[in-house]
Amino acid sequence: MQSFTSKELVKEQFSWRYYYWYLTNEGIEYLREYLNLSADVVPNTLKKSTRPPTRPMADERGPRREGGDRGGGRDGYRSERPGGFGRGGDKAGPGGNFKPQFA
Repeated sequence: MQSFTSKELVKEQFSWRYYYWYLTNEGIEYLREYLNLSADVVPNTLKKSTRPPTRPMADERGPRREGGDRGGGRDGYRSERPGGFGRGGDKAGPGGNFKPQFA
């Protein structure tokens, strides 16, 4: 990859102990010539996606709930969950009758 980088056929980027290389337009042309590929061969990363987007657009999400928040605010979230953090649920710790014994 060093020779491709020095010829400016790829763009090199280093982030968090990893190297990333991106083909430039000149690199694509070089590979087409070197591999005897026709001009209509295009890398998949440059092709347009034919599948629909996975997340709905902002105006397709549905009506908003009271208070302008889709989730009804934090109080609505907390009231839906029994127990919850620090509310005496099953993760609140041992009950009052718990008496550890040490040997």
